[in-house]
Formats: sequence, structure tokens, C-alpha cells
Amino acid sequence: MNPKLILAAALTLGVAGAAFAQGQSASPASSPPASSPPEAAKAEAAKPERACFFNRDIRGFAAPDDKTLYLRVRSKEVFRLEMMGRCPDLDWESRIAIDSRGSSSICDPVDATVLVRGPVGIDRCPVRAITRLTPEEAAALPRKARP
Repeated sequence: MNPKLILAAALTLGVAGAAFAQGQSASPASSPPASSPPEAAKAEAAKPERACFFNRDIRGFAAPDDKTLYLRVRSKEVFRLEMMGRCPDLDWESRIAIDSRGSSSICDPVDATVLVRGPVGIDRCPVRAITRLTPEEAAALPRKARP
């Protein structure tokens, strides 16, 4: 047998055993307190809800400027897509496309790229943020921004 291999295995086992023993000997007072179920529920409720929709459910759009796009999804939902930068001609186009990666489900900004026809060809506009608006927020949008 190779003596170096035996020594390496013994050292690995010794370090792992010492770490395990140290973890077992720690007193309960020194370990961090586990969060109680109500605290865990509050933390879960504080997480923002994922804003997901399918390409096929988009029913309309409005672009009040070249960095913001509002989508009407299904019949009543409104989503705001914020572009990473300027998206030329976004606020002038009557037709756009959403290129989704992997599937037609869009949940995260990396899932979508807005495609806008420009004077030279198609402009690809990456999305920075997707937000589902509440019914109150959607109703408060200025007329130009309503999809």
C-alpha cells in the first residue's frame, strides 16, 4: 500500500472526526436559537410574491417611456417590466414581442427580453425587474401607461 495515501486518509478522517466532536460538545446555550414557527411564517410572508405569467396570456401593453413597459396579462393583471437601459422606440411601437428563455413562463427578469422593431432591425431590450401591480396600483396608472 502507498504510505502517502494512508497518511492522507488518516488526516482527513482525523480532521472530520475532530470537527464532528467539536460540534457535538458545543453547549446548547452557545448554538444559535432556532427561529420559532411564528417568526419563520413572518419571514416567509415578507418575501415578495413571484410575479409569473405566460407569453400566451399577454393581452395588451403600454410603454409610457423607453425604460418602462406595462403588460396586461389575462384579463385583469398588470405587470411592470423595467428595462436595464433605454429601449429605443419602445414608447412609439404598436407591436412588440417578448422573447422568453427556456419556456413561455416568465418569472424573473432573466427570463424575458423585449423585442422592438427599430429603423435598422430588431432591438433586444433586457429586462431589469418585473413587478405585478396591485389592482389599486394598476387603476392609478396615468392613461398613457394603461395597457
